[in-house]
Amino acid sequence: MRPIWLAPLLAGCAQEPAPDGLEFLSPRGQLIRLSVDLRGVHPSEAELQAIEDDPGLYEDFVDRYLDIDRDDERLSDRMVEIFNQRMLTRTEDTYGLSVSGADDAELAERLGDEPLELLRHVFELDLPYTEMVLADYTMADPLLAAALDIDHEGEGWQAAWYTDGRPHVGILSMSGTWLRYPSAGGNANRHRANAVSKMLMCDDYLTRPIVLDRAAVDQLISDPESAISENASCQSCHATLDPLAAHFFGFFDADADDSFAWYLPENEEGWRDYADKSPGFYGIPTTGLAELGTHIADDPRFVDCAVQTVFEGLTQRAMEDADWEEVQTHRTAFTDAGLVLRPLVRSVVTSEEYRAQATDDPELSERLATVKLASPAQLADIIEDLTEYRWSFSGQDGLTTETRDIPVLLGGIDGDTVTARNHKASVGAVLTHERLAQAAGWHVASHDLDPERQDEAILLEYVTIDDLPDDVELFEAQMAALMLRITGYPLEEDAPEPAMLTALWADLYTVEGDAEAAWAGVISAILRDPRVLTY
Repeated sequence: MRPIWLAPLLAGCAQEPAPDGLEFLSPRGQLIRLSVDLRGVHPSEAELQAIEDDPGLYEDFVDRYLDIDRDDERLSDRMVEIFNQRMLTRTEDTYGLSVSGADDAELAERLGDEPLELLRHVFELDLPYTEMVLADYTMADPLLAAALDIDHEGEGWQAAWYTDGRPHVGILSMSGTWLRYPSAGGNANRHRANAVSKMLMCDDYLTRPIVLDRAAVDQLISDPESAISENASCQSCHATLDPLAAHFFGFFDADADDSFAWYLPENEEGWRDYADKSPGFYGIPTTGLAELGTHIADDPRFVDCAVQTVFEGLTQRAMEDADWEEVQTHRTAFTDAGLVLRPLVRSVVTSEEYRAQATDDPELSERLATVKLASPAQLADIIEDLTEYRWSFSGQDGLTTETRDIPVLLGGIDGDTVTARNHKASVGAVLTHERLAQAAGWHVASHDLDPERQDEAILLEYVTIDDLPDDVELFEAQMAALMLRITGYPLEEDAPEPAMLTALWADLYTVEGDAEAAWAGVISAILRDPRVLTY
């Protein structure tokens, strides 16, 4: 029985009117953006047809993706990815640690994920975000526990406890955090203090404007600690930085290298030998690390930073002062929910600006991400969902293993030398997308055209290895189905793409003399559609 032509959806379906000054994405475009941002994959065609028939279902889909699909790890994977852009703990580095019989790449992954698994735990259980700095436990799996002497029972990631006597204060007491942000010698934990400020309060001391005269520079060269304590320009930062750094001397050993991962309670008073600034939090004296988490949790900047992280991660916008009125709405949703992350996410993705594709406000137009670029992890998941193909090299994921450098080509980060995403399509991104599409196209063609295949086809539902383009209706129906499945957008009834793709198949077949190669080429061409890489 011949397949029927895929009837195009009506282009004139009702659409929710946008407010003055904004132009919404189409209903399909809105749902694709929502699904890619929250789940890393395109919606199903049934979902897309539903929202095109009734655009008012958008918030129902938000609720479904956020609430009903609580067992779908793709949502928490996306939250972890967003917060790693702030924490930057995934570097694929073992920091000199090893576990007998264990693969170094696996250990590096666990070390980078210790702080992020707490974020996942907080998100999935709807715990207050303050748990990040108040949790009286760490997160570990058996491999991480073996590497860091953590008391852990069972399998997988779960709450666990260090056995070296350290106080547990969320990410502030994790070896995974301090291996990523080391301190040695005269640095005296200042790197770590700034890391806390950047990760939890979005305040980087190194970006503050400081003016030093020649005398101050000479003093810094000859006697840095005296200059830091005596010079007014230095004190503008160090007056708060050094008391913050004083909390981490239990993780500091001047005789150790940068991979010092252990806690020594006898070193807690080490601040006396350096800046001689006792532990404190922006002018408030503290009794040590255990109290620091409480002060951070009470600081409004901690809340602001969480809101900024989610806002920037979901909108691909660098937050500016002009965004504050818009972002304040999301902050209110977050605080009203007791600092639970899910309502914050909901507030962002239901906002008018998130759903917009254009604005007539010239200032907002400069900041609004009207077209977004899939992250390496999102593109990997989109392609896998469409084709069942995952790019890997020597057992490592090609698009999510930072040391492979491929994620950086695609606009991603490596957590160390590249610490900010590029949200604009580049030559590297297009080339990476092309190579991935070619590999995935071959995978689909070899699977679907196998005469011995017993399972369902991945994409080639209508054709076999023996079919030729002489059957125009059959081929063009398959081409239209491929376009719809891969891009998420139906073709018009008289669209030229099916005929063009059929002609491409014929050209490839003429060159290769191989139907499998011809279909692999056609599928890879469609997978390279910009609507796969962007959304």
